[in-house]
Amino acid sequence: MSVASRYLNRELAAVFAVTLAMLLLVAVGGRFIGYLQEAAMGKFTGATVLTIIGLRMPEFVQLVAPFAMYVAIVVTLGRMHAEQEMVVLQGAGTSTGVLIRWIGAVLFAVVTLVAILAWIVTPLAREALEDYLAQQRSQSEFETLNPGTFHVYDRGRRVTYSTAMSDDRRILQDVFISQRLDNGVQVNVWAQQGTQHMDPATGSQYLILKNGRRYEISSSGAGMRVMEFAELRQRLETSTKRPDSLEPEAISTWSLGDDADSRAQWHWRMALPLFATIGGLLAVGISRVKPRQGRFAKVVPAMLLMFVYFLALLVNQNAIAEQQIPHQLGMWLVHGCFFAVAVVLLVRVSRPVVM
Repeated sequence: MSVASRYLNRELAAVFAVTLAMLLLVAVGGRFIGYLQEAAMGKFTGATVLTIIGLRMPEFVQLVAPFAMYVAIVVTLGRMHAEQEMVVLQGAGTSTGVLIRWIGAVLFAVVTLVAILAWIVTPLAREALEDYLAQQRSQSEFETLNPGTFHVYDRGRRVTYSTAMSDDRRILQDVFISQRLDNGVQVNVWAQQGTQHMDPATGSQYLILKNGRRYEISSSGAGMRVMEFAELRQRLETSTKRPDSLEPEAISTWSLGDDADSRAQWHWRMALPLFATIGGLLAVGISRVKPRQGRFAKVVPAMLLMFVYFLALLVNQNAIAEQQIPHQLGMWLVHGCFFAVAVVLLVRVSRPVVM
């Protein structure tokens, strides 16, 4: 039976790799478009998008890999049932337990990968991502400007716009800045050109505007002052401060605190490897199709079952974070329910098929 085991695992690994690539393409593609839109709004430069996606990749993989393994088992065993290969194997003495042992090598590799990502790699990547985004926020608004787009800063109190930018990204053309000061005065500035300058003594960065007008409107709107200038310097605000506390997703598994969010995050990380393991058992139990039914007949109901399992874990995590259920209960009740479903399905699949 070693030949049959190698044959099954080889096909299972191939289907898993293809499914994982497709699911990652969908998941990463959606986030990639979202990050491009944020870059266009000036939250960070376009060149940083790939770095952000790279640091988010472990998180994507740890979520997608259990689904990819689940689909691979359902499709592979479904094809073998549909083409009567499983009947031959069962006639040779292959039981459901033996079948689970055969696919156990690939399943164990996926579960181990998910565990390493969830417990170690993803928290490190999220911490690196927060540091990287803090570094990006430290850049001045000049470096994140994209011509032809309104950029909003300081929670909507300042808006910057330019019609064009030189190829070396050093000179802005037709610059417009609208800013509301702390005393309620509205200041609008238009200039033909804008360049960046750093004061070597203080390290402060300035936007040097040339040949323009400055409109200052009082808070009551009753008066306006207009000033023409040949050169006007405006300081660019930067922030190099890292957040005082990291998000639970960016904290090491062994350093999570006792607050509700940290406890919910701990249970979530523990749940992912179990999700992949029980998902594999569910896939074996639901994969059998009747002759002439088609290899993909059970894919849709199987995916619905897996999504219900995943959504139940998400609801449970939110309940722990909001202290709606005791944290000691964790997600064990959800795992227990779906493990019971897997046992029932495995018992059914071990019985002879009813035509």
